[in-house]
Amino acid sequence: MIVKERTIPIRIQKNEALLRRLSKVHIKRQEIEEDLRKRWAGYRGEQSVDYHLGKLPEKDYLIFHGMRLSNGTYYFQIDTLILTQAFALILEIKNFSGTLYFDPTFNQWIQTTQAGEKGYPCPVEQANQQKQELKKWLEARNINIPIDFLVIISKPSTILKTTNGNTPILQKVLHVQFLLDKIQKIKYKETILNHKELKKLSRLMLKEHRPETFDILSSYKIHSKEIRTGVLCSNCSSIQMRRCYGNWICPKCKQKDPHAHVRTVDDYFLLFNDTPLCNRKFRDFLHLSSPYIANRLLLSMNLPFTGLRKDRLYHPSRIR
Repeated sequence: MIVKERTIPIRIQKNEALLRRLSKVHIKRQEIEEDLRKRWAGYRGEQSVDYHLGKLPEKDYLIFHGMRLSNGTYYFQIDTLILTQAFALILEIKNFSGTLYFDPTFNQWIQTTQAGEKGYPCPVEQANQQKQELKKWLEARNINIPIDFLVIISKPSTILKTTNGNTPILQKVLHVQFLLDKIQKIKYKETILNHKELKKLSRLMLKEHRPETFDILSSYKIHSKEIRTGVLCSNCSSIQMRRCYGNWICPKCKQKDPHAHVRTVDDYFLLFNDTPLCNRKFRDFLHLSSPYIANRLLLSMNLPFTGLRKDRLYHPSRIR
């Protein structure tokens, strides 16, 4: 059973919002587009794994996508976590093409494509570190259950190579089409958690999951003054929509959209790291002159808020 659905990563959402709000000739635009392309490729690789996991018996496996937990000072993130009554399984998912050579001497892998060679940290070591962090997290809550991990290559066409006798790689790295069979062959003699305890652990993980937060503008060293404000037209991408008789109208293509302000507010929260909105900031960002109309639009979105009347601050409603 899927307990935590896979969602579009917050970094992808923030990158897309940033591209919508940057000039077409901005010096950082190509860098952001390339980063976004790689992140979408990684996300689609994860989705390809989800197809195979969907064939597992729902009553026997609890599946969590994109878990992010803390052991105190630092957070650790797991692409996919599978819980059963007998064991936990971590899946580290990689979406690489070409040929991957696993070098045990330097503990890295080397990707070879038409563009040349590129080195990456060993994914087996990455997954093993996640295993150790999860073990600490569980032990701190008096839960002792065997933890295993696998590194999944989401492209069936990717060629995997390593040195003769590199047993750890052969046991831990596999193509996605062999995942289901591998999971079903994992056997532990003892059942550690009963059904009630497994459900309790599931609820605890969801409660302690923390979405990733970071400042996208600082990440690319972009000043807030470089962000284009205004209401964006979904039809022609003009950023000059105007409010008129309960509708947003694009002066360029004449598109009408009564809800265009909702997407604009979402962009604001994505770009400014969920900074609360007051009436004045809302008007400034959407190019509105009327505090009354601004207040009415803010109330219509049912956003969580703090404060009363003039001091009211609005916060994002969705968990990312």
